[in-house]
Amino acid sequence: MAGSLRGTMPAHPSGGSPDPDADPGADPGNHVPAAHAARDVAVVTLGGVDGDSRALRVAAAARAAGYRVTLVGQAPATVAPRGTDVRQVVVQGVLGNHRVRRPRPGLRWPLAYRSAGAHDHRTVRLAAARALLVTRGAELNLVHRPLPLLALARCGHALAWLRYGVRAGWTRVRAAQYLAAVRRRRSPDARLDNLMTDLTRLLMGRRAWRRLDPGLLDEEVAYGPVLDAVRPHLIHALGHRALGVAIRAALRAEGAGHRVEVVWDAPPRTPAANRRAAVAGDAHERSFAREADGVVTVGEGLARELRARHRLSATPAVVRNAPPLAAATPPHPHGVRDRCRLAPDVPLLVHAGPVSPDRGPATVIEALPKLYDLHAAFVVPDPSHPDLAALRDRAAQLGVHARLHVLPYVPVAEIPAFLASADIGVLPVHKLPHHQSVLATRYFEYAHARLPVVVSDVRAMAAATLELGNGEVFRAGDTADFVRAVGAVLTNPRRYRKAYDRVDVLREWSWQTESTRLLDLYARLLGP
Repeated sequence: MAGSLRGTMPAHPSGGSPDPDADPGADPGNHVPAAHAARDVAVVTLGGVDGDSRALRVAAAARAAGYRVTLVGQAPATVAPRGTDVRQVVVQGVLGNHRVRRPRPGLRWPLAYRSAGAHDHRTVRLAAARALLVTRGAELNLVHRPLPLLALARCGHALAWLRYGVRAGWTRVRAAQYLAAVRRRRSPDARLDNLMTDLTRLLMGRRAWRRLDPGLLDEEVAYGPVLDAVRPHLIHALGHRALGVAIRAALRAEGAGHRVEVVWDAPPRTPAANRRAAVAGDAHERSFAREADGVVTVGEGLARELRARHRLSATPAVVRNAPPLAAATPPHPHGVRDRCRLAPDVPLLVHAGPVSPDRGPATVIEALPKLYDLHAAFVVPDPSHPDLAALRDRAAQLGVHARLHVLPYVPVAEIPAFLASADIGVLPVHKLPHHQSVLATRYFEYAHARLPVVVSDVRAMAAATLELGNGEVFRAGDTADFVRAVGAVLTNPRRYRKAYDRVDVLREWSWQTESTRLLDLYARLLGP
């Protein structure tokens, strides 16, 4: 699918297809296929390595197929597949944060400090001045002086407090205006902001991302030199932000005579925080999508959408992010039930993943008062996230805070075993486009944990659940219908678990099966 920037080259001879029954997560040991022995693959994720199950599974599959693999991402990186070279990068955020650190107050906030440095300097100086005045007051109370000198000292101290009050009022006014300007810069959603965004898109076209989201250039500064040093034969870029980094690295390598293939791993498009971010993301994706040599994604509907949106020459390959199939799921030494300190007979549902409002965690909290002794465990990447504080507050208002448990993520390889001790896995997502067309990674993880599921009526997950019979479907956002669905599963959980005993259900939903299509693409691009 090479585009206009990168010249087309003759196709490589097709390599042999890997064994579909092979475990891509297994240690390849010393048995490296000769066809791939000289091929280097770089897997690029712009997030933390440990929390990116897709990056870890891609790296494991490529390594097991005999490629030399370099995993490039941000810290932490402690659970990479054995034999994988891990390059950790740090994105400084200098360009992306410039708008916030120097917010250009303008006419609306004329007194605001012009930079974060000036704001910090003045506010800290004010705090230091107050500390000195308090200390001086204590000294006047303790140190003996003749009465005339004491009176004079106290008058001077009073004048110093008066001067401090004036300075404090002036500093606080300027600081308040600065913080208001920063908030607007963080959320540029006013009419004037949208007008400037549209004007930038009109004038700059696909290059508008450079102006609207300079944080993409921060990532280029951090990742570009690493990829230049690695000099892989293929770059697997996860997400549109990593795609730009990969294409630019490939262009530099090809300019030096080293051909690099780029595979774009395109996830569903999530709603942007504001119009500026949406336009920047769209411009960046359109700039580089057609330059990729191969495209993979996680669902058939999304593959068709990508081909139509970017006029790709072929429909992207579908490689769903399913866990590897294990012969048996061994009990986790400290599973979710153990971490919640619950007895085996206490009903427990689990919600794995972030708790942003569009994922429907509020539906779970609102249902708890009507589900009596049911406990809910939220397994999240960041237990201190502000959205969780709001959920805890709501649970306290409803009197169910004792039945709400918040747990941190576990390593990717342990997820199915960790979840297996729960009774139900829930996916109460709202009906938004990025939820409609794909089976979520969590859905596959619940299946490999052999958990009955309760999912909202988004197209892909509802259809799969109704066809397989492994759970119940409820109307998205409807708490009463969620309570009905959970109650139905708890009444006869064995009936729903039996659905996973059907022939080849979990094998079809496994990384061994899914990665075969990815490795076939690698073989077509790289050849022997």
